[in-house]
Amino acid sequence: MNRPTIIRPDFPRRSLPLARQLAETGLVRVTMDPPLQAETERADGLARAFFAQATAEKRRFAAPAFVEGYREIGQEYSKAPDRPDLTESFSMWYRNRHREAILAWRAACPLHAGITRCADRLSALTADLLQAMAEAWSPDAPRLRFQKVSYIQINHYEPARHERELLQDAHEDGHLITLVRATAPGLEIGIGDRFVAPELAPDELLLMPGSLLTLMTGGLVPPLYHRVRNNRRAEPRRSLMFFVNPEINQKLEPWIRNASNAGVDIVARAIGAPNRFGLPTLVEGEAGRGWLSGAGAKAR
Repeated sequence: MNRPTIIRPDFPRRSLPLARQLAETGLVRVTMDPPLQAETERADGLARAFFAQATAEKRRFAAPAFVEGYREIGQEYSKAPDRPDLTESFSMWYRNRHREAILAWRAACPLHAGITRCADRLSALTADLLQAMAEAWSPDAPRLRFQKVSYIQINHYEPARHERELLQDAHEDGHLITLVRATAPGLEIGIGDRFVAPELAPDELLLMPGSLLTLMTGGLVPPLYHRVRNNRRAEPRRSLMFFVNPEINQKLEPWIRNASNAGVDIVARAIGAPNRFGLPTLVEGEAGRGWLSGAGAKAR
């Protein structure tokens, strides 16, 4: 496949190239600066050690009421409840960052502390990317607030354990954007009428638009559908994702207005989107009204 031009984080104001790539190719490769790349690599090392532990030890760092920390395999689905995503997960939501019970994990769970540091760098990058989009499509728009309801997650796959051809069925995330990198092949993205494996360098992230960005751009940027193929490799595969949602206490107007988003409450769409995957809404998760059987997170 053709490689879109790379948007580098040391040029965060290159708004027209970024907007053009999203509109024309539906994705963007983002080159990480050395500190961000180092944090993602450290986070992966911590994840490798965490997921190698016994299940009982991993369960010590699970707060399903807040959709925080460890989730066991099969607690979320991408298309149908009878086809759960075949991955373990570990996440950190900014909305939970100052909860006393979660703060206690910092010393006892190196993975939680490590992905928090990584999320801080990804959040700064995301702010620049979203601002560049706004400058291209709606220069007078207020800054889009996102951090409190965005989250970082690492997924752990063991492909050889499963017979299914797809470890995760095709879907789009329902967020504004997702930034993703993985340690091994498996991710496939929808390009035209086929799915292909994206080509990423070790220092690159893939920016995947979600349906909320489609609404923000009046349909100009379509959501990127994707799935995870089972290559039956013996070695585990891990992926790191930063899922970006709009904060729910703001009035969010589209950057491009037309008939496709007329009368649509984008924040309401964001609040309810997790239900499509068997997860609590953003309001339920923030209030601690999650549930044990459905507190998973998206698989990549």
